[in-house]
Amino acid sequence: MTKEEILEKSRKDNGGKDIEDLEVQKSSARIAYFSSFAFCLLISLLNWIFTKKISVQCWLVFFGMLSVAFFVKFFKLKKLHELFVAISYLAIFVLLLVFFLLQITGKLNGSAGAAL
Repeated sequence: MTKEEILEKSRKDNGGKDIEDLEVQKSSARIAYFSSFAFCLLISLLNWIFTKKISVQCWLVFFGMLSVAFFVKFFKLKKLHELFVAISYLAIFVLLLVFFLLQITGKLNGSAGAAL
């Protein structure tokens, strides 16, 4: 097989996508997950330092994003591990959502004493 035939077969096997493009997408998604974690951590620390309150909004978005990502991975790959991870992230998301709703309804003031 010539180089062009090999490349054409590779494109057909990968749905017309370039392998390099797939690898770049995968690594950029990984970097996005880690950077969003770092941003949430920084925002939470700054909020705690300046207001002495626990803020869950960015964590709510973060774990919501992760649960959706792992549910999509499960449905595409059919790997049980992905389902367990997705359910775990969803559970954290639901707990944070309950905490957030309690905060905005005034039933919880968000300070460290109220959380403990």
